[in-house]
Amino acid sequence: MNAQKGFTLIELMIVVAIIGILAAIAIPAYQNYIARGEASSALASITPLKTAVEDKLANGTTDDLADVTKLGTTANANGLGVITSTIDEATGGGSLIFTLSGSASPKTKGGVITLARDAASGTWTCTVNAKLTDYAPKGCSVAAAPPAPPAP
Repeated sequence: MNAQKGFTLIELMIVVAIIGILAAIAIPAYQNYIARGEASSALASITPLKTAVEDKLANGTTDDLADVTKLGTTANANGLGVITSTIDEATGGGSLIFTLSGSASPKTKGGVITLARDAASGTWTCTVNAKLTDYAPKGCSVAAAPPAPPAP
């Protein structure tokens, strides 16, 4: 009698079940990893602009602080979203803002990372909106939600 070679149907079904269980665990973990990476990439895209802003403020060339191309980047620097600047040329206060859109994952699309400069002290703070609560880069806090409108 010939000895059979290969796998039985039950053995193959067990392997498929194990792969399914591993995928059910690994895919969400990987998606979270991607979301954290996108948030960190967004912060890394606007962090160097702080130096450009400080340099322009120190040299008195503040006529173009709201134009991100004059700060050394493009509005869509890495394809994940849009960079905007609201730095006030008179006071030096304002924000560098990265809004995740474009090729950002669904978990981060619509997320906003803001580097805000205090005009009086010159210090920068990083905040993220509620969409990025679980993926905020280290050093960034979650911005307070706007107050609810009063009940009628």
